[in-house]
Amino acid sequence: MDLRKVISDSKRIALPFVVGLSIYSVIGLGIFLTLGKEGSHLFLNSYHTPILDAFFKYLTHFGHGFIPILAFHLLLFIRYSWALGLGLSSLAMGIVVQALKRGVFAADPRPGKFFQESILPQIDGVDLMMNHSFPSGHSATGLCMAFMLAVFVRKTWFTYLMVVVGLLTAFSRVYISQHFVQDTVVGGWIGFMFAFLGYIFIIHYTDENSNSKLNKKFWPTN
Repeated sequence: MDLRKVISDSKRIALPFVVGLSIYSVIGLGIFLTLGKEGSHLFLNSYHTPILDAFFKYLTHFGHGFIPILAFHLLLFIRYSWALGLGLSSLAMGIVVQALKRGVFAADPRPGKFFQESILPQIDGVDLMMNHSFPSGHSATGLCMAFMLAVFVRKTWFTYLMVVVGLLTAFSRVYISQHFVQDTVVGGWIGFMFAFLGYIFIIHYTDENSNSKLNKKFWPTN
């Protein structure tokens, strides 16, 4: 496999995600380093409206772990390589995130525990979790799903839409006070990197090898 060719072929989709995540990281970590853990979270949660509350409360579910499981089963009816690429990327990503969240950084509290819960903006229907803050699993899943969907559709406008959706999913975790901004930055990069690896070693490989059995699908029409 010529990795230089693979990376070159992927630029049209991967580069917008790298740029978007880099901007999000610079802004988020810049605020964090300037204001600290407590000040940055309170600053980023200083503006709430009923419309934004509803928007982020529902958008955050794009990063739920059930989403790649559902997508995996649906993709089996389209192309095995797509299902396998998404499935293995999500599985590896989930293992790494949970190992960090529940092992290395198990003692990291979420905003609901770090602060007195009463001083955080209250959003109807959102129950604040207290433990295992770093990194953000929803952010990882959101960016992984967004990148994979962009790979499947391969339309420029859709790629940029997915960048926005992925980043807003990450920020939703800060907005609804389930994570600190640094949790979402690292989670977002983890999700993107595992999705990119899945694209390189599974999806792009089968695209270049038209005879691969992975280009077939469950319940073929002919």
